[in-house]
Amino acid sequence: GVSIGWLAFQDMSIKQKLIDVQYFGTACPSRASELQAIMVLRASDQILRKNLSIIRHNLRLLRTFMERYSGLFEWVPPKAGAIAFIRFKGPLSSSALGEHLAEAGIGCKPAYCFTDIVTDDNDFFRVGYGEQDMPRALDALIAFVEANKHMWEKRSRL
Repeated sequence: GVSIGWLAFQDMSIKQKLIDVQYFGTACPSRASELQAIMVLRASDQILRKNLSIIRHNLRLLRTFMERYSGLFEWVPPKAGAIAFIRFKGPLSSSALGEHLAEAGIGCKPAYCFTDIVTDDNDFFRVGYGEQDMPRALDALIAFVEANKHMWEKRSRL
């Protein structure tokens, strides 16, 4: 199968060992992996059509959210892919907002996940919109914003 992920290391010797193992695994794929890849390539039009439909639908929902809450959030609308970076204009950093969202059962990736130094210019959080369950997550975010927006607006005026 195909897997993509991130690893963080303090011991760089472990990193090199994993790179070596990964190279061996990709240089000599099994026959089963080759067959699986052929099946995916044969169905690629259908897979892409389904995934693009999900992404386009979710992006429309996200655009509506951004328009509705433009006083609290801003973004540069994505030109490709299924990830948006959004900045909260309220009284919390993306990290503090992320903690509050996590307490409400909503996951997000705050700015410190993407940079060593977080400033006002790069304090964005990441929102993925490529999965079928994204509308449910967005509904939860809307409920969270509605429950807190008056408090944020009051704190911003202080």
